[in-house]
Amino acid sequence: MRRLSVLVVEDEDLARERLARLVRARPEFDVVAVCRNCDEAAAAVATQRVDLALLDIQMPGTDGIGFSRMLAASREPAPSVIFVTAHRRYACTAFEIEADDYLLKPFDSARLHRALDAAQRRLQEREALSLVERVQAALTGTVGALAAPIDARPGSGRFVVREHGRFLIVRCEEIRWIEADGRDCILHCAKADHRVDGPFADIAQRLAGEGFVQVNRSALVRIDAVASFEEMFKGNLVAILRGGGEVPVSRRFRSLVMQRLAG
Repeated sequence: MRRLSVLVVEDEDLARERLARLVRARPEFDVVAVCRNCDEAAAAVATQRVDLALLDIQMPGTDGIGFSRMLAASREPAPSVIFVTAHRRYACTAFEIEADDYLLKPFDSARLHRALDAAQRRLQEREALSLVERVQAALTGTVGALAAPIDARPGSGRFVVREHGRFLIVRCEEIRWIEADGRDCILHCAKADHRVDGPFADIAQRLAGEGFVQVNRSALVRIDAVASFEEMFKGNLVAILRGGGEVPVSRRFRSLVMQRLAG
């Protein structure tokens, strides 16, 4: 993970020096500018990247709330913001504009470090999501969202799965069956299972032309992975998968399954 660039904006000299010193003590952060007011800060962000801004609120000229709104409107992605102030009355406004944290003076170094830790986690998650999207776009030739884990074009036949800091490509021919699990779906493959974002209905629709068939309200099977079907009580079936495993086929989907097998 790269070092995160931090902007410090505080009009009180001692408070500004203390903030900068505490942030510099963290090797994963790089203080790129220390400013007395928002005019200085605007000049600083115009020439360099800023990931996180520590902002006082009451300052001469533009206040910290107004400056954070300017950052959000002018930078993509907008830097994360931690407000540092002696005044409680701005807290609701701060969180309405999605500030990462709100530190009331006086605060100890442990409180600041907790705020920095939380901001760092959110920035890492945001960068990881952005990287997934870029990987997916490179693989599919589209700028897709992570909420659509498989390319919507017919015949794309692959998922991009993020696991333990790696990006895995799972091709449809590796998948034996797919199961809805809350808001996610589980890809059951011969060697391992992988979790991807749902919703299940979207994945079912996209895989209709990829050799999959829906067998109940929350499961798809790859037709080529089915060894046989066994008839159960009241007309239900069970799909017996090659290499082991069973997936129930409900009466509602039985005719669809048989049509796909005949086709």
